[in-house]
Amino acid sequence: MSNQSDSLESVVIGDGVVVKGTFTVPSKAIINGVIEGDLTAEEVLIGPTGKITGRISAKVIDVRGQLHNTIISEKSLIVRSTGKIAGKVHYVEIEIEKGGEIEGTLSQGSEGPALNLGAAAKAV
Repeated sequence: MSNQSDSLESVVIGDGVVVKGTFTVPSKAIINGVIEGDLTAEEVLIGPTGKITGRISAKVIDVRGQLHNTIISEKSLIVRSTGKIAGKVHYVEIEIEKGGEIEGTLSQGSEGPALNLGAAAKAV
């Protein structure tokens, strides 16, 4: 993201900031604070202190913090070593680093079968 129009279409929620509502971001959303609500963006980066409780929809989702509820990744979902996801997760491609956690229901592709995980899945 190097040109100014991209940065004008982006949002950063800083550490310690709490926002509530429904958000639509044309480009990138960087979350280091807390969102209580729904977020739709082209790309979502959840920092280590970031937390979203609500429906998240984006082409690319990179998780270093926490996501709770429904997560829809239209292209790739990356769960970093500090990332934790709980809820319904739909993805096309997924990468889970060692230490990353997912708990809930996973489904891949447009019509992939759901896999119900009773306990947290940890990458080893």
